[in-house]
Amino acid sequence: MLPTVADIFKQSIDRLQPAEVFYGHGVAEAEDEVVLLLMHVLQLDFAGLNRAHDQRMTAAQIQRVDALLTQRVEQRIPMAYLVGFSVFAGLSFVVDQRVLIPRSPFAELIDQGFAPWVDVAAVNHALDMCTGSGCIGLAMAHYFPTMQLTLVDLSPDALDLARHNTKALGLSDRVQCLESDLFSHVSGQFDLIVANPPYVDEQEYRALPAEFSHEPAMALVSAAQGMALPIQILAQAADYLTAGGYLFLEVGYNDGVLERCLPTVPLEWIEFSLGGQGICVFSRDDLLKYRSEFNQFLQAHVSQHLR
Repeated sequence: MLPTVADIFKQSIDRLQPAEVFYGHGVAEAEDEVVLLLMHVLQLDFAGLNRAHDQRMTAAQIQRVDALLTQRVEQRIPMAYLVGFSVFAGLSFVVDQRVLIPRSPFAELIDQGFAPWVDVAAVNHALDMCTGSGCIGLAMAHYFPTMQLTLVDLSPDALDLARHNTKALGLSDRVQCLESDLFSHVSGQFDLIVANPPYVDEQEYRALPAEFSHEPAMALVSAAQGMALPIQILAQAADYLTAGGYLFLEVGYNDGVLERCLPTVPLEWIEFSLGGQGICVFSRDDLLKYRSEFNQFLQAHVSQHLR
């Protein structure tokens, strides 16, 4: 008799756990990866998978699970790339090696409506800088239906995927994708800017677990201890914000690096109850107030060729 979904679920976890693969690409543990794997192989959503607990799997499905687990363990390819999708803020996004796998505490901020800093009902137009798959901006557009979104990325390949996800979520009427090196081709002003730019130092990047080597390096690595691109965003964002606008900038676990690079700038870090760190928030007024400090860092540490 062929095993049930529950049997294969347990067997898959037992295979992953001793393999010392790295979790952190949108999942926290082996169980999360196996959920993605079985959703893909069985072509079920999360609720459907839960209902299929006692369903018998076919030999072909079991063979497919085995083949994908072999790739995961032997090649250290993140599970989201193997199955072709990831879940962020409760939404499914197509992902492949053109973009980073969605993972960000921005999901919790979106769930909270960016309160208490922002009244999302009053946000007409928002910008998602370094958008990648589009997950952050598209989640905002999905949950805040009066908001217009501009998704910005330097990578044409990433924008192709962001456009695919925009269409798949039915958001093409309110979302535009723009190829731009940060703000170089951006025009107009926005009530809200979110940014999750590259913030990993080159030496630090080389020491990351093997799973990161499958992601695009240009989406991870930034010069000047990883802070060149984040601080360039800080230096320029005020010009693209409305009078009461806010910037939310993610630098993840390198929050301490940003503090050391900007020792005279008071950084307001958001505390997250669901895990994650390293998103700071600036009003337009504060960005203008500390612009000289941002520019001093860039002039001292960053060449004209930031990438």
